[in-house]
Amino acid sequence: MISLKVLYFILKSTFMAFGGGNALFPFMRQEAVVKNKWLTEKEFDKLIIATNMIPGPSVVESLSYISMKMLGKWKGAIIALLGILPHVLFALTILIFTQKYIPSNYLYVINVSVMPVIIGLLLSFSIRFIKLSKKEIGIPLMISLIIFSIAFSLFIPTPWNIPAIFMIFIIIITLIYGYFKERNIK
Repeated sequence: MISLKVLYFILKSTFMAFGGGNALFPFMRQEAVVKNKWLTEKEFDKLIIATNMIPGPSVVESLSYISMKMLGKWKGAIIALLGILPHVLFALTILIFTQKYIPSNYLYVINVSVMPVIIGLLLSFSIRFIKLSKKEIGIPLMISLIIFSIAFSLFIPTPWNIPAIFMIFIIIITLIYGYFKERNIK
């Protein structure tokens, strides 16, 4: 039954992945485009652009779009709400519990430990995006965007810029690895 399959997809998307919309998009792409073929690559790319341009959480908007596309407007909206609600209640419970019983220093450590995973997912998504769009965007604009993003990350006041160090480190390692891998293929 397609309704249960979409509901399972939403539950899996919200509970199995960490990070914001951009960190979840590779997982959602794998499920919605590659595995289930609910969307085409082009439609998924347009979905990412649209949900990042409009206000609100892009994950909820994307999951709702996929659900409504597969099940219709009303049934899709209800399934999306049912799929997202357990995650929201779970997150609220964790928030209340952590504020009451866990010192904030532990929460900072948890935050920093989750960041490399999120960065890895974002990097994977970014590399895929660069490969698909380098002909349309062009190398100079792409380099400008990367420099701007890194500069923005570095100039955010402490302590919020700590993950930027991990991000830069992972980007450098990935670029070096990609360079040598591509060089060995040729």
